[in-house]
Amino acid sequence: MRLFFFAAVIFALLPLSGFAQSLPEHHLHVVLHPEQHSLEAEDRIILPPDTPRTLYFSLHRNMDPASPDARIEIAGAKLNSLIQEYRVVLPHGSNVITLTYSGEIFQPPRQDVRESRSFESTPGIIAPEGTVLAGDSGWYPNFGDSMLTFTLDVDLPQGWHAISQGKRSEDGVAATGRQGHVHWQETQPQDEIFLIAAPFTEYAREDNGIESLVYLRNGDAALAQRYQDATARYIAMYQRLIGPYPYAKFALLENFWETGYGMPSFTLLGSQVIRLPFIIDTSYPHEILHNWWGNGVYVDYSGGNWSEGLTAYLADHLLQEQKGNGAEYRRSTLQKYADFVSAGRDFPLTQFTSRHSAQTEAVGYGKAMMMFHMLRRELGDDTFIRALQNFYRDYRFKRAGFADLEREFSESSGKDLKPFFAQWVQRTGAPQLRLVSAEAHRAKAGYELRVNVEQTQPGPAYDLDLPIAVTLAGQDAAYQTVIEMKDKHASLHLALDAQPLRVDVDPEFDIFRRLDRAEIPPALSQVFGAEKMLIVLPRKAPEDMRAQFLSIAQAWKQQPSRATRILWDDEIERLPDQGSVWLFGEENRFRDEFQRALVKSGEMMSEGGVWLAREYDRAHDALVLTVHIGPAAAAWLTAPDAGMLPVLARKLPHYSKFSYAAFSAPDTANLIKGVWPVTSSPLGMAVRQQDGSVVEVPRAKLAVRESLVN
Repeated sequence: MRLFFFAAVIFALLPLSGFAQSLPEHHLHVVLHPEQHSLEAEDRIILPPDTPRTLYFSLHRNMDPASPDARIEIAGAKLNSLIQEYRVVLPHGSNVITLTYSGEIFQPPRQDVRESRSFESTPGIIAPEGTVLAGDSGWYPNFGDSMLTFTLDVDLPQGWHAISQGKRSEDGVAATGRQGHVHWQETQPQDEIFLIAAPFTEYAREDNGIESLVYLRNGDAALAQRYQDATARYIAMYQRLIGPYPYAKFALLENFWETGYGMPSFTLLGSQVIRLPFIIDTSYPHEILHNWWGNGVYVDYSGGNWSEGLTAYLADHLLQEQKGNGAEYRRSTLQKYADFVSAGRDFPLTQFTSRHSAQTEAVGYGKAMMMFHMLRRELGDDTFIRALQNFYRDYRFKRAGFADLEREFSESSGKDLKPFFAQWVQRTGAPQLRLVSAEAHRAKAGYELRVNVEQTQPGPAYDLDLPIAVTLAGQDAAYQTVIEMKDKHASLHLALDAQPLRVDVDPEFDIFRRLDRAEIPPALSQVFGAEKMLIVLPRKAPEDMRAQFLSIAQAWKQQPSRATRILWDDEIERLPDQGSVWLFGEENRFRDEFQRALVKSGEMMSEGGVWLAREYDRAHDALVLTVHIGPAAAAWLTAPDAGMLPVLARKLPHYSKFSYAAFSAPDTANLIKGVWPVTSSPLGMAVRQQDGSVVEVPRAKLAVRESLVN
């Protein structure tokens, strides 16, 4: 009974006044038994004073809870396959209850069949390799959807470390006088409690009052320092942009399978992920920023999840914007929407809660990110930043929804933004644009330019501020302005000093819209994103290749978001003219048709190689190429070694925005990746002059934009 005695000592010493009022306070003491996949726990819960005597809580089905204070009984059927609901009556005149429980939690990580790009996940696991427990694991008593505060004491095997939210208290460690124990305390309201534990090597330092922690499964001081430097850099940047960092620490934890999770005050990344050279300046700042959006201001999911789009905009987009690549990032975002979200599969942002497919990512991350970009363009940087800071200040450690964002941005800007939010948050779909005409006429003081634009999507018009760039004779810089478009048709008349030669509408992809197919180069996203996909296997390939190709095809067929057929190349006479096509193998009898389409699009493919900035030899390099064969999107995959194919199958969905890629054999290291150039757009047009002539010229330079923060 050492466990419960120690817990009583700790609870007697707790300064309860430090916790948020009127929230349940959990005071947990847990002993982990990794070899048995189990835990023992005691939780002393201090409930708000007005709590009714009869309560319901949920807990993992294996835990078998008991209480010295009250009788506990099963309340009904399981809430799901893992979680059981219980009923308990509080003691007379008391709002404190102690629960004891123990049992096994062991659900090995599994792939979500809905999403080929997702990491494996688990609702909870205690194992010799490590422990990962969240609210959904049912490892502590959950008394409903109210937020909570907590202390957490964990007894661990020798050499293990345990991490949770909040601040690590040295007092808790000193009180035990033992190795293998840690005490965490979080006094700010939380949605759930996390417990991560494993045999880690810990690296700790402090930057400007915030502890930076790195926990690695194998010691690597240089890697830890790179992450700690990045932690300090990004926290400092976001504090300038938004407001004070809301937690006492930020920790990077290395997981024992590949993950990319962000929790309050820490992130859980897989061993391969943290060693990818680009992660530290892409995904890592995204997870740090979630401590402001999602884990600092919580999401009210009843009206949709705004935090992923805002985090993507202020992390992924901002970092590309700082490098001068903002327009290309937005174009790629719009391409994902066009490739993965057809009219019948679309939904409004009010229905987005989390990503479970490329389709939901294109809406919940992409559309929401573009909405914040358009809001920034409408309000200006200073007002946009002030509204962000006010929103963070007013809703820190509270739940907020799109309606709260609308109210804060309206108040900060002095504008009624209800129509804006209704259009982009509540409405399904996107505008489609066409530049109808651009004509120039001589005027007394120069030229008059007349531009006509229309929206071609079904349904009512969108209210848009369309950026316009005009290329003028003899001038390197474009003339830039905006058309206010409130109906399906809009006209712009401009008086110009110089002769207008070319007009481009939305040249930097500032508007959320459905791209025209001419604006989108062939890419893997079009092949993976089609509602119907045909995979054609090569009958004459070597046996080991045939087996691997068939295995990949069967795995990809499990994606429920599309209808997939698998055929051998001698079972069909011609390729379909709709949907998408995967051609596998050097011996595929449709390879020549693919090659002809590639040549027609201007790309070079020889008998033994492919020219991608330099020539790649198909006898030594694995290749994936995309092209349009008629209206269908097609991709071809070939590899010199059958052993490469399972790895490539896992990698390729992560290359969805690219038109081509090459990988070395046998290690599948990426050698090159890229996008075929776009040579035409329905939103770019040479201006017809008064005499009927047109002059084809490239677009002039656009003004350099400042990033939101440096």
